[in-house]
Amino acid sequence: MPKKAETRKLKDLMRNSFFMLGIGIYFFAITVNMYYVYISFYNGFMASGFVCLFSLLGFLVSVYLFLIKRSYIFGPYIVFTCLGSATVAMSYLEGLMSGYYWFQLGFLFSLPYVIRRETYFNKQTNILYFLIILFLLISFIISPMYSNYYEELNKEQVHYRFILNSSINFVLIMMFSLQALSHNKLVINKIYNDKEFAENEKERRTRVLSNLGHELRTQINSINGVTQLILGNDTAETPNKKYFQILEHCNNNMLLLVNDMLDIHKIESGRFELCNEPKVLYDFLVKITIPFISNAEEKNLELYSYVDPKLKGIVVNVDEKRLAQVIYNLLSNAIKFTEQGEITFSAKVINLSKGGVIVTITVNDTGIGIAPNNLNKVFESFRQIQSEHKPIYGGTGLGLAISKSIIEAMHSHIKVYSKLNEGTRFQFTLNLEQTVLAPKNTVKEDCNNTDFSLNSTVLIVEDNMVSMMYAKKLLVNHVYKIYEGANGIEAIDKIKQHNDIDLVLLDLEMPQMNGFKAIKHIKRLRPDVVVVAFTANMPSAEILKKLDDLGFDDILSKPFSKKELHTILKKNTKERVL
Repeated sequence: MPKKAETRKLKDLMRNSFFMLGIGIYFFAITVNMYYVYISFYNGFMASGFVCLFSLLGFLVSVYLFLIKRSYIFGPYIVFTCLGSATVAMSYLEGLMSGYYWFQLGFLFSLPYVIRRETYFNKQTNILYFLIILFLLISFIISPMYSNYYEELNKEQVHYRFILNSSINFVLIMMFSLQALSHNKLVINKIYNDKEFAENEKERRTRVLSNLGHELRTQINSINGVTQLILGNDTAETPNKKYFQILEHCNNNMLLLVNDMLDIHKIESGRFELCNEPKVLYDFLVKITIPFISNAEEKNLELYSYVDPKLKGIVVNVDEKRLAQVIYNLLSNAIKFTEQGEITFSAKVINLSKGGVIVTITVNDTGIGIAPNNLNKVFESFRQIQSEHKPIYGGTGLGLAISKSIIEAMHSHIKVYSKLNEGTRFQFTLNLEQTVLAPKNTVKEDCNNTDFSLNSTVLIVEDNMVSMMYAKKLLVNHVYKIYEGANGIEAIDKIKQHNDIDLVLLDLEMPQMNGFKAIKHIKRLRPDVVVVAFTANMPSAEILKKLDDLGFDDILSKPFSKKELHTILKKNTKERVL
């Protein structure tokens, strides 16, 4: 038994209502026992009187141990040993019908609370229960129904004792039951209040993290913008170009970390969702390993890719970005944890029908492997399996946890097979619904062409000056005119003043008036103008639906690339191409 439990201060226990009730029951029992001593000696039943004194002595010793010595376990042992022995003796002397010390049954209710309810007291509680039951059984076995010891003790006196003891036992149990009901009500109210507080706290944290994610992505967008402007300067050789390339790489990694943190928060708060769209699965999968070719070559690894030809021309409903996120995580880990050998990516058709396609995706490596006892741990948040004999690898430990949740949202699960020093295989099977691809936008075919000019006027509404500078730099050679605004109020004023505005890049989070409010006024003034949500928030089905309901025509997420901005521009001003 822990020493801490024996030496806990009495004033701490006094705050526990059940402990106080247990102490009250103790003193109640002492008072009753003193009355037993009195009526026994008063009626001339000397043996019964001495037995009652023995029981009373046990109570007094227990109270001393409780209050003075702070022994919260030894005290109850003294009480129940003395009380149990007295029960056997009194039942034998005066008969079972007298019911002496049956009030100890009430102690069965209070016992766990008198000695506190921590888990490490379970053993002691069970022993004390056993003592009570043992003494009661002995009483039933050796005791007569009526007294054989006292000839002068008649049935009327025995029945009086039975009524007295039954009443005491009833009062004792009722005292505890009423207190227990009152306490349970308090506990239920506390649980309800804690639940309400937790929900409010969860909502508050969600808002805080969402705002933090927005601010971080805004700053990342600023760094990305300046870096791209420097690296994209074609007029002369960029000084210290390699340093800016390193900065770009670090910035991209930082964006991935921020996105992972936001993703895991969405998953844990139950706000995670997929955005399925018609996609040509084959075209998507054959390009999936391209970003990792250089990474593999740097470590002298072979990267193989196989996509089942049966997938050619198959259009399915899938969240392409989330599926890519899973495969990127698996490929990235495979390269990270492989020092020699090869990485293989494959997508094989298991079943193909008019209604859908079942495809198994596998990422296999010849890396360090995972110990059998750690296979399930790799999918835990912030978990990295490390060994003192292996190097420590970077990362947050979120990639596989997020991947697992994404695949589960797609109604499947990731399987992992691994042997130490031989390699690891991650595999999952998707059952995807076939659909029809939307008609191609002819402008998209020319998205990579940066030599274009549009007879369009664009209004950029952005409170971050770096983002404004980057967007203007990317648009200045491709549109007729650019107007600027720092908030929703300025955007409305520009729309009123300039009828030639064709497209508005409208930031959603701005001072004075945000984009959510500004678009209502803009669309009322100019229903024909194209308004593109310009946001650092991560797009979700909830946000997209909200934007669509408000009248936004498209969305451009920060940080954005030159290609993404030009694609948005061409798609929404295609009829004005010169």
